[in-house]
Amino acid sequence: MERKLFDSYWIRVLRQRKQQGAIFSEDGSVLRTFQAIEEERDLWKERLSGFPPGDCVVAAIGNEPSWPGFLLASWDRSLVVVPVEPEMQPVQLERILRLIQAQGLVQANRIRRFDLAPIQWTAPRPDLLKITSGTTGTPRAVRVRQSHLLADCRNICDSMRIGPEDVNFGVIPFAHSYGFSNLVTPLLVQGTSLVCSTDRMPRAVCKHLDSSRATVFPATPALFQALGSLSDARMPSAIRLCISAGAPLAPEISRQFYDRFELKIHSFYGSSECGGIAYDRTDERNLTPGFVGTPISSVEVTRFDRDRILVSGPNVADGYFPEPDAAVLGGGRFVPGDIVEWSKSGLRLIGRVSDIVNIAGKKVHPSIVEEQLRKLPGVIDTIVFGIPSATRNEDLVAYVVGSNTLNRLMLENHCRDGLEGWQVPREFRIVEALPFNQRGKINRAELSKSHIESSRNRESSE
Repeated sequence: MERKLFDSYWIRVLRQRKQQGAIFSEDGSVLRTFQAIEEERDLWKERLSGFPPGDCVVAAIGNEPSWPGFLLASWDRSLVVVPVEPEMQPVQLERILRLIQAQGLVQANRIRRFDLAPIQWTAPRPDLLKITSGTTGTPRAVRVRQSHLLADCRNICDSMRIGPEDVNFGVIPFAHSYGFSNLVTPLLVQGTSLVCSTDRMPRAVCKHLDSSRATVFPATPALFQALGSLSDARMPSAIRLCISAGAPLAPEISRQFYDRFELKIHSFYGSSECGGIAYDRTDERNLTPGFVGTPISSVEVTRFDRDRILVSGPNVADGYFPEPDAAVLGGGRFVPGDIVEWSKSGLRLIGRVSDIVNIAGKKVHPSIVEEQLRKLPGVIDTIVFGIPSATRNEDLVAYVVGSNTLNRLMLENHCRDGLEGWQVPREFRIVEALPFNQRGKINRAELSKSHIESSRNRESSE
């Protein structure tokens, strides 16, 4: 039965590891044994008893050890779980509550109930909704069943060789598709222990990786960059696997991290609509920008048009809500909004279709400019985006992270050496770090808006 899929795996894990540590704190102490998760599950079932089957319950509980018990109990009650981050702005949270007609909101210390009629789902009913901007930039939900989550979990664990003996370090948000599939589901499906971490300061992360005795470290490019910049930190010997997802991994970040800790970062490419897509299994360190490896186990990736891909397999979600978009997601097939380059060694992400910038009638993808900038010695990472222009439709702006020897003239001249004149950014900003969000992503459209606003504020104060 579909709604008992995870339960059947969990029962086996519980039988084998009942009194062993399942969830650890940052200092390595046990927060939950597997038996304690099962007991907490019963407590959650009682707390959630007021919600009829089919109700949507938004979970804003953060990286807390109560997640596995809450999830199992919610599915016992046949509820539709909607993970969100607790740091979400109130206006965004309210938008999501309205979007999915939520009957409840579960937070760290309370459960709120809303008097709203539940959604009358067309079959098959989802077990979980992932909130995403999809390919449109407008928030919407992805309809996910347990079978999709199970397939994705098994694909990830098989491709990355993550086993029951491993300890996953959970610093990325559990509510994000990346964190949920790499941290929460492996615990329930195969008993891979989990460390709950909430302190994202680089030095604290290094300390907690050591004290928790974690072996697998999934993180984002922003965190790996910060860790690689620490001159006196060390990576504990127990860490055997570092995984990066959420945004493309710049080669300079990867090189810096390896030079500092002698650990390769393995790029992972996925999406809320289907989970994992590709993974860099190799030990090769000198990779091209945007390289994400080969398709992960049991996922079929085929060409779609000239520079797009189509993903199919049992991990692909049923569709979007409230407005379906079968051309993008449906029927076991998903077309990501990424521009992809194929090679013998694997896939390389060039950028997003929606990020193309129109400069006086000529179109360029920001990744072309970013790739040129990364060739300049001293540049660690960069993000390029478009802003409105009164005379050219759009202009390019580049934010650059690098050494203190860089200046605007060096960056501009380097771009002119390798790009067409119209492709050279009109503005360069040298920054300490790129503006990644909590999920390790950069939204160029949002960055463009914030850049315009900051420019106006700066002008008004002068």
